[in-house]
Amino acid sequence: MSQTKQSTNSGALAILVLVFFFWGFIAASNSIFIPFCKNYFNLSQFESQLIGTAFYGAYFIGSLFLYIFSEARGSDILNKIGYKKGIIVGLGISIAGALLMIPAVSGETFKPIGDNIQEIKNFKTDQKFVTSDKVVVLKKEEKNSYSLIVRNDEAGKKFLNNPDILSNISAPFVAARDTKIVDGVPTKLAASFSSDKIDTIVGALKGETIAIGNFTFILIALFIIALGFSLQQTCAQPFAILLGDPATGSHRLNLGGSVNSFGTTVGPIIVSLFLFGSVNADPDDTSVSSVKSLYVIVAVVFALVALIFAISKLPAGKNDEKFEKAAKASKSLLTMTGLIIAIIIVGHFTEISKAPLLIATIVVVLCTLFYSNQVALKSNEGWGAMKYPQLIFGMIGIFVYVGVEVTIDNNFGALLKTKNYLTASGLNESQISKYISLYWGSLMIGRWTGAISVFNLSKMGRRIATVVVPFIAFAVVLIANRLKGNDISDLYAYSICIIIAIIAFFFGQTKPVKTLLTLATLATIAMLTGVFTNGLLSVYCFMAGGLCCSIMWPCIFALGVAGLGKYTSQGSAFLIMMILGGAVIPPFQGALGDNPSIGMHNSYLVAAVCFAFLAWLSLKLKSVLKSQGLNFDEQIGSH
Repeated sequence: MSQTKQSTNSGALAILVLVFFFWGFIAASNSIFIPFCKNYFNLSQFESQLIGTAFYGAYFIGSLFLYIFSEARGSDILNKIGYKKGIIVGLGISIAGALLMIPAVSGETFKPIGDNIQEIKNFKTDQKFVTSDKVVVLKKEEKNSYSLIVRNDEAGKKFLNNPDILSNISAPFVAARDTKIVDGVPTKLAASFSSDKIDTIVGALKGETIAIGNFTFILIALFIIALGFSLQQTCAQPFAILLGDPATGSHRLNLGGSVNSFGTTVGPIIVSLFLFGSVNADPDDTSVSSVKSLYVIVAVVFALVALIFAISKLPAGKNDEKFEKAAKASKSLLTMTGLIIAIIIVGHFTEISKAPLLIATIVVVLCTLFYSNQVALKSNEGWGAMKYPQLIFGMIGIFVYVGVEVTIDNNFGALLKTKNYLTASGLNESQISKYISLYWGSLMIGRWTGAISVFNLSKMGRRIATVVVPFIAFAVVLIANRLKGNDISDLYAYSICIIIAIIAFFFGQTKPVKTLLTLATLATIAMLTGVFTNGLLSVYCFMAGGLCCSIMWPCIFALGVAGLGKYTSQGSAFLIMMILGGAVIPPFQGALGDNPSIGMHNSYLVAAVCFAFLAWLSLKLKSVLKSQGLNFDEQIGSH
């Protein structure tokens, strides 16, 4: 079976990538929203991380519901209404979630801090209470120590001079760590005290209250926003492939990814400027009114994008071929979902440690998909899109890819804080931000480079752009960090990693299989080097994982839906469902990192294994597609 070449609908593609930008922009705003929720509603670290779980869960549940609903109706909903309308509906759902966020963040109640002494005594390390007026912070430090941080102004004087406090702190008040200095005076002062002084210290804070928010309501609102994203992505990914030659579909997805990464890069800066008036955001200074205003603007922007889609002359993206039910695929996916829910229930009601449960979840996902593939090969009736082995392997690939992309970032901060890794004492929060920023910036560098193939450049022009564009993107990341006030002098040498990536891009020749294999192999080497070295070299290696991850998604996605025909939208929903990997693999690595016999540094072997698996998967996808007469690498090479 051969693929007919067709020209790219550039005008339609330009409109489509708008939604890619806002996925990145809104995702980036969570980096501000998570610490806001943690501080303002006095959440534990685990509770604040449920925001990410709500997002990933929404992608999985949304895609699953879309498929089951289509199955029940006996017709593919997206094929019937078209990708264009599907994106508009998805934007509408996200608008509803953004508007729901307004009453969600406003639904707090205020309780005297003295009513929460027992909860304070049960704090885990780094958990804290911020009083409603932002004057006082009570934080649990290591072992049995607590810190009391007080604003150094008129409102804080009554606590800074309180004899009950002064007689029970371990040493006099000093400038709080990372506090701002105004006219030579620190804006916040801090002192430590032992856990046996909690009752006295809290008693001296009489009159102070803490906000207790309806966090469940907030999670529901975020879940609904992400449900809209799930539908948008389910439509937009295959829509981008549809707007041109299927063999070059990964190039158009690269363009969308590059725009998405730009949104991720500028999002924190714009959101910080909007909420705080500066890019150096302090979550303790955030107000509910500013967050409400943010989500009002988000809703308005989504509405404008939906209007642009509605009035634009985009193709409908419909497929009128007869829908075939896939009872066996439904049974397989529902069985997998049921087993995952059972594991969650076991984890909630028993004392079993996290690592075995997360391993069980990964095994359930991989075994279910591999088993489905083996059964479908023997008899493909009733499997729908899952009768195509490239989709099964694509689903596994997306699960592992999203998992490894997120796990490198989610555990990077904890690694950088580790003593004797980069520095003897480990880094603090303000010092690690530039490294995490460059990791995500590396994704933008790679995606901007991968998007070059979309444009009609001469052979020489493409070569020049492939060398120049990565450094332009690198400059954007450095400028963004400089605006945040970060010292970027130790980031310049990262240009060596970018040069290696440029060589890899040339070697990959924009061919999806060759590119995926090359980057996955390089990433495996980088992760192993990062694990077995220390210092800046190790940091560079882990950040370079972003360069390698940058254009894996479009490669896996394009190969996964290749040749699916009328099952393309169904297959897209299955692939989006596998974003679930981002909710499973990162906590698995984190659980290994918590094990003293392994440690956070060695836990990055998980990332190495994931990349090695993706290298193998690229060869498997090539073999499967070649057996069906589909060889995108050869088709692209002949263009």
